[in-house]
Amino acid sequence: MKPMQGSKIYPTAVMLTLTGGFLDAYTYFVRGKVFANAQTGNIIKLGIALAQGNHEKIIDFLMPITAFCIGILVVLMIEHIFKKKNIRYIHRAVLAIEIVSLLVTAFLPDGEVTNVICNIIVSFVCAMQMEAFKTFLGQAIATTVSTGNLRKFIEYLFKAFFSKQKEDRTTTLQYFLIVILFITGVIIGTLSSEALNIRASLIPVAMLGVTYIIITVRYRAILKAEREN
Repeated sequence: MKPMQGSKIYPTAVMLTLTGGFLDAYTYFVRGKVFANAQTGNIIKLGIALAQGNHEKIIDFLMPITAFCIGILVVLMIEHIFKKKNIRYIHRAVLAIEIVSLLVTAFLPDGEVTNVICNIIVSFVCAMQMEAFKTFLGQAIATTVSTGNLRKFIEYLFKAFFSKQKEDRTTTLQYFLIVILFITGVIIGTLSSEALNIRASLIPVAMLGVTYIIITVRYRAILKAEREN
């Protein structure tokens, strides 16, 4: 049986979810009390600024939204080019860009302008992660936000109660653990931010590095299976 791609296995989801939770805590506690992972809040604030005619704030909210959109487009471009050239390193290319981007945030000093830059970078990183890593074990799992995962957990919990199927119970547990892992990432991010301040973003860099290794090891296993068949 051909091994599943490393980008779609549960350990990858675990590491990316911890990273997602961590980054939300990092931007909140270190970079100006901003949640940079999801853009719903920024879109709401943009709408309020437009309604109130607060033109100075419009740019502030547009920048992370734009960075998020660019992150999505970058992943789509990587996928388009790599698939056209039959290159298999799509997910590792995305991880490499994420790692380099977060390394930059670890060495930008605390300040009004630099914090805005860091939040833009994190928005860009989270957009790339959200677009490149969408399914694990055949299930849609988000690694940078929790609302959808929480909804899926409740849906499968309800389904498992009536179906009594082992598969439904397994999926319920997987979604439950993902929600808990996101919270765990937030806790780690909070404690690390208090201890390391701006350098705390080196920890998600390490997490993404572990993810890169996981995907690489699985890729080599797939190549070995292909050669044997």
